[in-house]
Amino acid sequence: MKHVVRVVAHWALLLHIYVSMAGFTLAILFGATGLTLNHQDFGLSDPRTTKSEIAVDRTLIDEPDEATLEQHLRQQLGIQSRSTDYHEDPDQIQMTFAVAGARTVVTIDRQTGRAEVEQETRGFFGKLGDLHKGFDTGKVWYWTIDVAALLIVTSSFTGIITLLALRARRRTGFAVGMLGVLTVLAIYMIWVPK
Repeated sequence: MKHVVRVVAHWALLLHIYVSMAGFTLAILFGATGLTLNHQDFGLSDPRTTKSEIAVDRTLIDEPDEATLEQHLRQQLGIQSRSTDYHEDPDQIQMTFAVAGARTVVTIDRQTGRAEVEQETRGFFGKLGDLHKGFDTGKVWYWTIDVAALLIVTSSFTGIITLLALRARRRTGFAVGMLGVLTVLAIYMIWVPK
């Protein structure tokens, strides 16, 4: 039985080390961005908005084709990202281009052919915040967030298994772990509004 425990502890330790190192960059990123999201009062990601007007060719809005209009607006405004939202009604057409930390909303008046362009940027920390939340980041980043979560959970569980094998540190380790759980529960029960 001791041999089995030793083998399990050995593999748990190796897994813990390498999974932790694989997730290191992501854990640092999500830890730092979580801090900046929690303290938006620092003003590091305040939105900066600019408005302008452009003219849109009538042939593009009389019988609009979303793909053609998107390509035209991307060229005219120098936007690299694809459209993330499109809405059309008898009075106007609205197209949104969004990426992490920035959004451009183009609202076209179908009567006049004039378009109001509202561009919002939230700087480096706004981009990091959107990466943390997965806003306007695409499918690959969506899966990257899931992989980061799995790496952190795996690292935590392999750390617990490793602690089980360390007889001299087991009692103190679990006491500290239980103190952490109780602290989080107490903060939630006492200070989080319900």
